[in-house]
Amino acid sequence: MSKADRDRQALLQRLAREQRRVLDAAARDADRARTPRTAPTPRRDDSPPSRTSAQSAARLKSLTPLYKQRQQRRLTVLIVIIIVLALTVVTGTLSASLALLGDAVDSASLYLNRADGGWPSTTGITEPLQIEPLADGFVELGNEDVLVYSAYGSKILSLQPSYARPVLAVGGTHFVVYNRAGSELTVCSRTRTLYTQRFDEDILLCAMSNNNSLAVVTDADRFAGWIHIYDPSMRELYSWRMPQSMGTPIALDFAPDNRRFASGMIAARDGQLNCSVYFMSLDSDTEGLLYTADAGSMLLRLDWQSENRVMAVFDTYIALIDPRTAAEVARYDYGGAALQSVAPGRRQTALLLNVHGGNSLVTLSESLTVMSEIPARQAFAVSATDTDIYLLCPDAVECYGYDGVQNWVQTGLPSRPQAVLHGKQTLVFTGSQADVLAKPAE
Repeated sequence: MSKADRDRQALLQRLAREQRRVLDAAARDADRARTPRTAPTPRRDDSPPSRTSAQSAARLKSLTPLYKQRQQRRLTVLIVIIIVLALTVVTGTLSASLALLGDAVDSASLYLNRADGGWPSTTGITEPLQIEPLADGFVELGNEDVLVYSAYGSKILSLQPSYARPVLAVGGTHFVVYNRAGSELTVCSRTRTLYTQRFDEDILLCAMSNNNSLAVVTDADRFAGWIHIYDPSMRELYSWRMPQSMGTPIALDFAPDNRRFASGMIAARDGQLNCSVYFMSLDSDTEGLLYTADAGSMLLRLDWQSENRVMAVFDTYIALIDPRTAAEVARYDYGGAALQSVAPGRRQTALLLNVHGGNSLVTLSESLTVMSEIPARQAFAVSATDTDIYLLCPDAVECYGYDGVQNWVQTGLPSRPQAVLHGKQTLVFTGSQADVLAKPAE
């Protein structure tokens, strides 16, 4: 039995005890109401009772039904509350609420202790495998360590999962580390380890939604894969075995509503690799709408951005797909160039392409039309926000606008830049150090 199940069982037991206590108290009150009261002691004299005593008795007699009605209403309200609490425990709503409460407590604690950190921060990971944004901070994966830093530069979590091929997937405030060469994963919040789970089959890939739901795709005999989706308390919401006709899952991304997801698949047909994207719903266990990529094109990334916008990045082109119809509504072909790096966005997109031995920065509009194209010389990666583009070069970071105009250049870095990350502040990672990246002083 998992920790969440034990917590739910304990809460149900407490609620049952409280309900019995309330019902017993109500029964005692009813018995007292039915039991005749002891006759009053006879008066010493034969004088009639005073008017005040008679009025008090009459008032008490008139208030008794009101008192009983009030007690009955209180009992009814309490029973309703108990039933609602029991239902929320059974349906998992309370678990999700407790998870949100834990995240809120983390945010408040990190803010109150923000003076404990600062930039630059030394992480100690000199060759990171992944660096991902996490709730305005970041999580960094090395060969042996996983480190989480807050938005204020404090190290708030460190763990060593000891996985042969560790991979990160990040949600809103939670992340999962899984072993691509095994069957175990670990789910963490920003400040603590939440769950560790082992599956019967090897894990193919994991993904997390903005509300911290977790998708896990495993091997499955006679099937392309077995997808499991869990809520933030690791309560299973969805399970489906993908038929072999779909191919092998290689990418997955959740919709903003957290109730749908896009699954990228690859299959060998007619001597060529063919990729496709299925648009699925947690409310159905049947194949959803299908987008088929150009033959021979390899899917690299899926980014479900809005109700009507999914961006699919291939090694030969980038496509904008409407998930309501699975129709391709815009595309940009690389024209034989090799894709080096991409920063997809809802408003604009930045591509770093290698053309005839030289790199080129291409910026695209919301409809994937070219806005600018400039030489990128020795740049090897690109990162972007809605307004700025950052080119990572061997000894500098160059900042551009989407119009192709250079804004500034940051030189004098401690070592070769490894990544530029956008959270509460824009950070640049060099060696084992993370620091704020800003326009140099004039």
